[in-house]
Amino acid sequence: MSSQVFLIGIGGIGMSALAQLLVWRGYSVAGSDRGLHDPSKHALYESLAKQGIRLYPQDGSGVLAEKPERLIISTAVEEGNPDLTTGHPCTITHRAAALADELAAIQGARLITVAGSCGKTSVTGWLATALHALGEPTLMVNGGYCLDCENDRLPGNFSADPNPRWLVAEVDESDHSISQFAPDYGILLNVGTDHYEQEELRRVFAAYLQRCRHGAVVADDLAPLAAEAKAPVRLFSTVPAGYHAATDGIRFQMEGVGEVHARQPGQYSAVNAMAVLTQLLQLNLPVDGQRLAAAITAFSGVRQRFEIMGKTAKGMVLINDYAHNPDKISACIQAAHEQFGAPLTAIFQPHGFRPLQFMKDALADSLQAALQPGDQVLLLPVYYAGGSAAFSPTSEEVAAEYRAKGLPVHAVSTRQDVEDILKSNPMGCALVMGARDYSLRLWTKNLVNL
Repeated sequence: MSSQVFLIGIGGIGMSALAQLLVWRGYSVAGSDRGLHDPSKHALYESLAKQGIRLYPQDGSGVLAEKPERLIISTAVEEGNPDLTTGHPCTITHRAAALADELAAIQGARLITVAGSCGKTSVTGWLATALHALGEPTLMVNGGYCLDCENDRLPGNFSADPNPRWLVAEVDESDHSISQFAPDYGILLNVGTDHYEQEELRRVFAAYLQRCRHGAVVADDLAPLAAEAKAPVRLFSTVPAGYHAATDGIRFQMEGVGEVHARQPGQYSAVNAMAVLTQLLQLNLPVDGQRLAAAITAFSGVRQRFEIMGKTAKGMVLINDYAHNPDKISACIQAAHEQFGAPLTAIFQPHGFRPLQFMKDALADSLQAALQPGDQVLLLPVYYAGGSAAFSPTSEEVAAEYRAKGLPVHAVSTRQDVEDILKSNPMGCALVMGARDYSLRLWTKNLVNL
């Protein structure tokens, strides 16, 4: 075990979760981030510091000061990064490999991983909360901030009960790092269009299912992929029976459980809950349907997952969501219609040029199906977080292509432009969507003052 570890890009959601796991495992942990002074991440850095994690700017100074035995990087760390060019000799490990190794080293626990193009962060948090509610000691490593796990020291993307029996982790297909994991149990929620073409995504997910050792839970519309799994598979329905929206969330029926009440909005949340329940049933825990249903209700949600930030003086509801691919964006728009009616304003900040290139055609189709008369979509400039990029297509190019198809989509140059539009034409709700850029959440919160 390397006792001194340094994470490059520690402010990333996955890297910060891994850093907390490493502290819990007994490592001396430090890290750097190019956004160390970003006010939108102040709370995260404060939480990490409270756990004893030492933080540095991403200029090589941290590596030279700490002299770590191991550097941990993610795909976002490009060649020539100052922390990689200090000349300090040490082992370099990818985040996913480090996470897989650390989880495998925890004695007496079984690993459950959650995969899919969308919903995996919510399902990871939901499953961890449900297991905890059922009295099962659980450790969670997640790609979002779970409200049930946050406190003055923990930001919410990592939690651990003493002597955990279950390890629940989100795994990512975007950089193929999912290939590092051979879980005891694996969940596959869906196969959307985001980072790769469908054929490649299906190949990656099929290989993931083949590595599940004791069981897999798969959406019923992915039954052909499930057939390739070597372990027993349980399918969950993507059309929950008896689904209906209620004033306090949603309700649906599930065989073997009965009526289920969840506090999250939208039919996609019912599908996520079905996946969680199916996994719990596969684990053969000594609980009845009533306790399983109560464990589902216990889940409070995840930050930036249909998070209602408030309402303006003119009655417009502001919602922030991490949605960043066609399926997620469509699901959020439909949930907003279900809860607040139409018309609405959907604001989307693409999370990279390459993802936008991959998904732009599928996103046009999703918007065509999800939008209602009077809705408008505003595309912010593409968010660039560093690394290599072709800087194409731009939001302006995509918006023009969409308008040619008859879609009410317009590119805006700045966030101030969005504010001006919302002031002049307030609707029932404004839905702000986008990944990677945490300042979107703070901006959405400030829009309440319009």
